[in-house]
Amino acid sequence: MKSIIKSFSEHGTFVQPDTLNYILSKDDPKKFTSFITKKLKEYPLVLTIEQVKNIEQETKIEDIPKPCEDSLEKKELQKKILSTMYGGVLQPETSFEENELEYDDPDKDDQISIPDEKIEEAAIPQLIEIKKVKGWKPASLDYESEIEIIKDITGKSTCEGTTSDFTKLFLNRYGVLRKILRSQRREMANVIPINRIKRSGIKDIQIVGIIKDVRTTKNGHKLIEIEDETGAAAAIALKDNREATQMASEIILDEILGMKCQLSKDGDLLVVQSIVFPDISIQNERHRSEVPVCAAFLSDIHIGSKQFMETEWQAFLRWINGEMGNSRQKDVAGKIKYLVIPGDAVDGIGIYPNQDKELSIVDVYRQYETLAEQLQLIPDHISIVLQPGNHDAVRPAEPQPAFEKEIRDLFSGNDITFVGNPCYFSLHGVEVLAYHGQSLLDFATNIQCLRYNEPLEIMKVMLKKHHLAPAYGGYTPLTPEHLDYMVIDKIPDIFVTGHVHLATIGAYRGVTLINASSWQSQTSYQKMLNFIPDPAKLPIADLKTGNVTMMDFSGM
Repeated sequence: MKSIIKSFSEHGTFVQPDTLNYILSKDDPKKFTSFITKKLKEYPLVLTIEQVKNIEQETKIEDIPKPCEDSLEKKELQKKILSTMYGGVLQPETSFEENELEYDDPDKDDQISIPDEKIEEAAIPQLIEIKKVKGWKPASLDYESEIEIIKDITGKSTCEGTTSDFTKLFLNRYGVLRKILRSQRREMANVIPINRIKRSGIKDIQIVGIIKDVRTTKNGHKLIEIEDETGAAAAIALKDNREATQMASEIILDEILGMKCQLSKDGDLLVVQSIVFPDISIQNERHRSEVPVCAAFLSDIHIGSKQFMETEWQAFLRWINGEMGNSRQKDVAGKIKYLVIPGDAVDGIGIYPNQDKELSIVDVYRQYETLAEQLQLIPDHISIVLQPGNHDAVRPAEPQPAFEKEIRDLFSGNDITFVGNPCYFSLHGVEVLAYHGQSLLDFATNIQCLRYNEPLEIMKVMLKKHHLAPAYGGYTPLTPEHLDYMVIDKIPDIFVTGHVHLATIGAYRGVTLINASSWQSQTSYQKMLNFIPDPAKLPIADLKTGNVTMMDFSGM
């Protein structure tokens, strides 16, 4: 028995007691365990008996199981999304709502001239000499940093991967979002439990629940399975109700939403009148700093990669120290008080196939040492907020805690606040939600109208759903914490993501949206997939005015 548990635990998988008993009931448990581990495409956090039986059944039917019609549709959709995601020149067109964001378009005045000489390929990034600029006094030097952590998993993880943990996670998610729906959406003021629907005698029924399944019927209707803590119900959005079917097409499994329905004549089915997402208020209150300071967002640096853009990085360092740029650019540099790094600070080890061939630094700790050395060149008056991403040396499952002490100690010479992923924090009173963004792919593959190369549109949907990663079992690994740290229970002033290596700025109902570029040129893997990144850009938010601009170090 111990050997069986060990074989799964080596892959970070817990085995439920009934699953273990089922395996032990086999004639040769060890052989059967080996068979299961070979058939598992991805190792789940918890191995259930249903997963084991499904593998058995699929193998009995044929070597390569035929997917159902819905699975085929999903796979075709994934192919389409991934093709778009990695195809063509990615210049996202973002539609902005009027008067929501004052946005300075990047122009020639925001582009830094890059020296002609290039850094030798595959070399470890070198430290440059920063010279003091006579007469340059940064405006932000006059103010002390004010960083407050509002919500962060770091030091609070209680997950053991048990069934009880999953129950607590989803009950917490349901409770928080149900409260938001009932208090902020008038359509959900009279919600009733699912088990009271038939005997309520109410014509217009309001329910809130978690989505168990959603699929399209042969006649083009949307069939939705929804459940709460009292029971489950089947609801149908008729194709004639275009608004309801459109909303149903934007549903993701495991999300919490509300529905206004009527009971069918036989009482066995709910007919959906409308679907209600939590969303955020149009009158969302904005927080502003009382002092004229800025925050810059520096995502996906990827130190350790051969494709790390050292020339552009050095131009950024010289600019932020007042050495480069015209008078306007130097004025912007002088206002920067905070540098936010939302994940993938280093390239990591073994993240994608054959990554070792593209590393200039093959030891992950040396990657962090190099990063620390580079960040020491950031001016002392600037405070750094550093969070992990999927390339960083933390647990892969989200929410991710901040870096362990042995990594944090490498940055002892820097003014750095280490936070988890995601994290709410405030900078001079301006509230920021920073999330690396791995679940962007899950949203793009599950909602047909979303595209991975348009991250701002996905971020808007996250705000509408009040959740960063609803679907369990997708591309984004999730841990069953007792509190759902992926719930957006507090509306930020700035919502920033990284991960997709694009530089985009927008807004949604008063929330500033930023996807924060990267400092890595096209990798061979990206080239194979025809994905063209938009690197070496630096979004900058003025915390007093709310204006956002973008500095361009790409040399274009």
